[in-house]
Amino acid sequence: MRWLIVVPFVRPELMGMDFRDELVAMGHEVRTFAYRRDNVLYKNRSTKAGYEIWILRQLEALCRQWRPSLVLVFKGGPITPDLIRRVKASTGALFLNLFPDNPLWMIPFERIEPYDIFFTKERYALRALEGVGLRNLYYLPHHSVPDYHHPVTLTAEETARFASPVSFVGSCYPYRERLIRELSSYPLRLWGPGWDRAGSPEVRALAAGGPVWGRAKLAVYSGSTVSLNHHHPMNDIVGVNNRVFELAASGACQIVEHKEELPGLFTPGDEVVTYRNLAELRRQLDYYLAHPDEARAIGDNALRRALKGAHRAPPPRGSHRGDRSALRAALLTWDSP
Repeated sequence: MRWLIVVPFVRPELMGMDFRDELVAMGHEVRTFAYRRDNVLYKNRSTKAGYEIWILRQLEALCRQWRPSLVLVFKGGPITPDLIRRVKASTGALFLNLFPDNPLWMIPFERIEPYDIFFTKERYALRALEGVGLRNLYYLPHHSVPDYHHPVTLTAEETARFASPVSFVGSCYPYRERLIRELSSYPLRLWGPGWDRAGSPEVRALAAGGPVWGRAKLAVYSGSTVSLNHHHPMNDIVGVNNRVFELAASGACQIVEHKEELPGLFTPGDEVVTYRNLAELRRQLDYYLAHPDEARAIGDNALRRALKGAHRAPPPRGSHRGDRSALRAALLTWDSP
């Protein structure tokens, strides 16, 4: 079966690349197409709109020429309903969207319904969209990729560079900066774009480096007593972000906000540490920094859960397994001889 994987960028570790690898391993023909570009034409406001039209024409031409059975889109905000309808009419391809963010917030409403299947990690969004009549929605949470996310043993040089009692990996946004200001007295190191330009001097002082990928990210996770995971207030309403799974598969003890969907994925107090307010977050940090053995045990439990899988029932209506089983089951849903 031919699959066309449509992603923002075709780069290692970015969204969609693990799906490509899994589909190839299952024996499918797979091609990838990037709908964003890292050049001046795409980044310049005066040329971006016209350049996006050209990119979409290239995508449509590829679909007509190669005739994939399924087109799997990741996020795909620029992809228009008219393009989807034309390609479906001319090739018979099914269009699937695996949306990694909150679709109520991050994609124009009219671009959801043309897909045959639209996956969301947010049951809150699923209920809201079904409430106005959409019938193509399915719940599928994030997953870990053991090839990308796993514990590592740090070298002496890595320990000096990456280890810390508390770490946070992610971009600097105003709401995150405000939280970090409240935690600036903790032995915390920040990794990601923007922290060295934060408005607060006490936050800038915690910046350890820019974005981390590959071995460097794993060294941060494995070299931390606890890892802080703070969700976006508009993106993660009842669901959880992909970092929940990354940290679990890396054997990290993560301290994360309690979300409605989290207990069905990882057990609070045994596989993750949760908090509901700032005072509870401070208490959890104080406790686990004083009890690193317990933090390591929670990380070990999270790793076992991520590799074992939380459920046995297959997707699309809500399974999670950290060893790609959910991914494989979702893909097999549309597999045919």
